Amino acid sequence: MADLELDEDEKQLYLDVLRESPMMPFSNYVSRGDIRDPVDVARPRSYIDREVFRLVRQTYRDRGSRFLPILGSAGSGKTHAYHSFKDKELENRKKLKKIEQGEEVESSQLEPVNWSIVYVPSPPGSVRVILHVYTCIIEEIGPEMLEIVSERLIKKWGGKKTAFFQRPKVDEVIQTGLREFPGVFADCVKALVLYQLDKDKKALAERWLLGEDLDTQELDKLGINSVLEDDDICLAMIKIITENLDRVLILYFDEIESPYRMFGEEGEKQFLEVLKRLYNEVKGLVIVIAVLKEIWPRILEIADPPLRSRMEPAQELKPFSLNDLKIFYSKTMEDFWDKNNLNSPLYPLFPLNEKILDIIYEKTGGNPRNSIKLCKRFIDKIILEEMSVDELIKEAPDIEAVARAPEIPEAEIDFSSPREKIRKEIDAILAEEEYTIEVNPSSIASATLKCIMKIGEQNGKEFNTKLEYKYKIEDRNQTIAAIVETEGKKWGIEIPSIKTFNRSAGVAGYYAVKRIHDGIEAGIYDAGIVIVPEKTGGVKYSRILENNENLYKIEINEDLGRKLIESALNTPSKEAWEIVKIIWGDIGEYSPPEPQIEEEE
Repeated sequence: MADLELDEDEKQLYLDVLRESPMMPFSNYVSRGDIRDPVDVARPRSYIDREVFRLVRQTYRDRGSRFLPILGSAGSGKTHAYHSFKDKELENRKKLKKIEQGEEVESSQLEPVNWSIVYVPSPPGSVRVILHVYTCIIEEIGPEMLEIVSERLIKKWGGKKTAFFQRPKVDEVIQTGLREFPGVFADCVKALVLYQLDKDKKALAERWLLGEDLDTQELDKLGINSVLEDDDICLAMIKIITENLDRVLILYFDEIESPYRMFGEEGEKQFLEVLKRLYNEVKGLVIVIAVLKEIWPRILEIADPPLRSRMEPAQELKPFSLNDLKIFYSKTMEDFWDKNNLNSPLYPLFPLNEKILDIIYEKTGGNPRNSIKLCKRFIDKIILEEMSVDELIKEAPDIEAVARAPEIPEAEIDFSSPREKIRKEIDAILAEEEYTIEVNPSSIASATLKCIMKIGEQNGKEFNTKLEYKYKIEDRNQTIAAIVETEGKKWGIEIPSIKTFNRSAGVAGYYAVKRIHDGIEAGIYDAGIVIVPEKTGGVKYSRILENNENLYKIEINEDLGRKLIESALNTPSKEAWEIVKIIWGDIGEYSPPEPQIEEEE
């Protein structure tokens, strides 16, 4: 074996670095949208890359929108694909900058196209998904986007200075803007003009445009009546941005099976309706949805004919080939050695070997996530001295046999033998299923409603529920997170539009409580529950709660929110039970599930 050419001192050096490093190679075997993956093997995804860039060029030319599904099994690289596109965006941006500066770049038959990709993490329900999308766009492009869009609009609306000392009249520019964007766009136009032309109000306008909470006095100072949490206002801003930005936007929706997992078919239908609305009403978008291959037929069945007709043919992520796996492994190890200021070993697969990688490939079928898990596990065995490099080489035939399905009944297998322990360990590793729990208003709303449904069914209750309930009060559109109808009574449920449950909801908490209060006063529903972060307060907020005995407040933090979501996926928790008990006071006290007793080997 090539790795035997390393002398003992070299082996020990590299193994010591592996042991002492705070971050082992292959530790992040589950890609996350907010953490860049350092290594990319593009071959299995090359045809998908070509298809995405073809759609980007078409969208750049005609300013239409496109809709592309990308399919893959768990661990096939759906989230990782986003990172590869992000890297290509940065390369493309550098190329465009060189062209702009008159520098020569590598020739291409394709025209240069400006584009940005925005990661939209697993939307766990349909509640305020448009606000979720807008927030993702803002966080990705941010102030740069506001400058480009507002400058372009101000110039179009006559806001450029006509003389050295002459300032454009803000009100006149706003009126010109309102002629192009009337009605629901009004507050968006005002905020963009004030952001560009009014130094005193610029900071306030920027906060509103970034989706931050403003109190009533601050809104009055801007002359704005709405907040960005409203779907129509959010969509209006997205339309203005895409029509006046100098690039195509790719919206990369990841793990869109989450609405179904959290709330079932109704949640998924509503989420697909939001995607269809974005496609129909917004220009210059390429909407990419990353979907589990196994659930794609169900989504096609749920989607209505107009949405299906707008979709491009679905593209499927291919698994690693054996060569891809070896390239990925060696590149990852090279990156690790480089970060530890070491030259790579002469044998690039150290501390593993080709035989072990062959077995890993055979066992996983080239699934990237499962391959990475097994690579990490075998490296752990070496550095923890459960198995030496030489023993790993020597035992390779035995491990290969272990990787195959046993030919004897499982009841007759001796699990005390080393090879059967390894086989059992590998099967346990591959049986693990990771998913990221995002604690946000949408996931809390969906989880709360699902817990209500689970506990209600367990207690024989009759009820109807609806996620994202819309209604009107005095010709004004209102939306709350959900509604529950049971025993002749309607309950409204609302969560403020916030980024985290570890800080007070501020003004957003007041607006959430006010929506429920106004709905009760108008007879839309009889009682309401508001779920807010701990320590949320304020004079007006507290006054509404004190003066309405049918309005109930539940306070949570990020940890409690995560438990609530987990309980919706599994067994309702004590926190979930206390919420549901507000609706059905006769369900009794919470009783924890019986602990499962593991049988002794």
